[in-house]
Amino acid sequence: MSDGRRKSPGAMSAARLAAWAAGLAVLTAAVGVACSFAGVAEMSWQVWQSRAVRLLAALVVGAGLATGGMALQGLLRNPLAEPYILGISSGAGVGVLLGLATANWLTLPLWASTPVLAFLGAAATCMAVYAIAQRRGRLDPYSLILSGVIVNSFNGAIMLTVYLYVDRYRIADFAYWAMGQLPDSTNGLLLAVCGACVAAGWAVLLLSGAAYNVLGLGDEVAAASGVSVQRLRLTTFATVGLMTAAAVALAGPVGFLGLIVPHICRMVVGPDHRLGIVASGFVGAMVLMAAETLCRTVGPLVGVSRIPVGILTALAGGPFFIYLLRRRFREVPA
Repeated sequence: MSDGRRKSPGAMSAARLAAWAAGLAVLTAAVGVACSFAGVAEMSWQVWQSRAVRLLAALVVGAGLATGGMALQGLLRNPLAEPYILGISSGAGVGVLLGLATANWLTLPLWASTPVLAFLGAAATCMAVYAIAQRRGRLDPYSLILSGVIVNSFNGAIMLTVYLYVDRYRIADFAYWAMGQLPDSTNGLLLAVCGACVAAGWAVLLLSGAAYNVLGLGDEVAAASGVSVQRLRLTTFATVGLMTAAAVALAGPVGFLGLIVPHICRMVVGPDHRLGIVASGFVGAMVLMAAETLCRTVGPLVGVSRIPVGILTALAGGPFFIYLLRRRFREVPA
C-alpha cells in the first residue's frame, strides 16, 4: 500500500530550480576562472587583479541586464523588449552622467550617489515609456518599442548636452563609459551596492516567474487566476529599473544583452519563466565575461588596449534585433 506521501509539483519545481541554479553557478564560476587567466598580456598579480575586477563587474552587469530582459519579455509578451531598447539603460545613463559631472557639488560619496541617480533616471524613463505606450490601461507591444526609441533619442540628446559642461580633459573618460566599458578598478562599496541591487532584483523577479507564465495566456485569464496585472507591471518595471541602474552605474549602457540572452535561455530550458529567470542571470554573466575576454584579447590586434564590451554587444545585438523583428512581421497576418 502506498503511504500517500508524494512530492507536490511545487516541491518538484523548487528542487529542479535549485538543481539548475547550482549547476549554472558552478559553470559560471568555472567560466570566470578560465577568463581571468585567458589573454595575451604577461600575467602578474596586478594584471590578474584588474581582470578579476572587470569579470566581477561583468557578472553583475550581465546577470542584471539578462534577467531584466527575460522579465520584460514575459511581462509584455514581446520578444523585442529589453532594458536598452525600452530606453531604461539610457535613462540610467543620464542619471550617472549627471552624477559624475556634478560630483564636486554633491555631498554623497560616489558609491552612493551614482546608483541613486542612475535609479532615478531609470525610473523616470520607465514612467515616461509606460505613460506614452499605454492606452486605456493596456500596453500595445509595438507602441512600447516605439516609445522606447523616442525616449532613447531624447536621453541621448540630454547626455550630449551634459558633455558641453564637462571638463574637456574628462570627456574621453565619459565617452569610454558611454561605450559600455567595464572598469579596471572600482570602489569596492560601489561594486557591493550594485551587486546587492542585482541580487535583490533577481529574487523579486524569480518570485514573479509563475505570474509571468499565467500572463502569457492574456491579461483577462491572468486576472481571473488571481494575478494583479497592474501591480505586476509596476513591480517589474521598478525592479528592472533598479537592476539596470546598477548595471549602468558600473559599466555604462551595455545594449542588447537583455535581448539576446533570454532567447538563448528559452531555446535551452523552455518557456517556463521561473527556470528562465534562473538561467538568464547565470548565462548573462557568462556571456558578458566571455565578451570581456574577447574584447581584451582582440583589442591589441586592432590597435587598442581593450575594446569596450558595449561595442561588441551592439554589433551582435543589432542584426539579432532585425532578425526578430522580421520574424515577428512574418508571423503577423497582412
